[in-house]
Amino acid sequence: MTKNIKYKKGFTLVELLVAVSLFIVVTTISIGAILSIFDANKKAQSSKTVVDNLNLSIENMARIVRFGDNYHCGSSGSLSVPQNCSNGDTFLAVTFGGSVIAYRLNGTAIQRSDDGGAYVSITSPETVVEYLKFYVFGNPDFDTNQPYVVAVIKGYVGNRPTNQSTFSIETLMSQRTLDLNI
Repeated sequence: MTKNIKYKKGFTLVELLVAVSLFIVVTTISIGAILSIFDANKKAQSSKTVVDNLNLSIENMARIVRFGDNYHCGSSGSLSVPQNCSNGDTFLAVTFGGSVIAYRLNGTAIQRSDDGGAYVSITSPETVVEYLKFYVFGNPDFDTNQPYVVAVIKGYVGNRPTNQSTFSIETLMSQRTLDLNI
């Protein structure tokens, strides 16, 4: 006599636990990847912000230097009198169109002043400038080289360490008009 046992079709408890565990592992890995993508996107956006802001600020500064004269490095002395600065300083003044334009590092922002007026930040608030030095060479009262300014700027953008983007910029700005005493 053979017993005819009918099995009900379905999943056993062990199979169900294995399937749920695999689903949880795959979901956890996927969420981690998505969060990493979001952080990378925030970092890319902050990098774009700093690049755009610094590009505008440096281009404006470079235009003033190219078409200006009487480069004065350091805050001592008359700002309209040329002064070389091979050791660097956080202050630069340039005579441009009859006005004295001054740039300085104040806290974590680069600021600009026109003709001794109030200083105004030219970098965005989310841009943190940690280091700024101007080096001035070739002022006509001191040597026969074409005048130029080297600016070194370092800092970061972003308020959390996970989405901070650091930058380090060194740019050379030279006077466009030939100003050599030969």
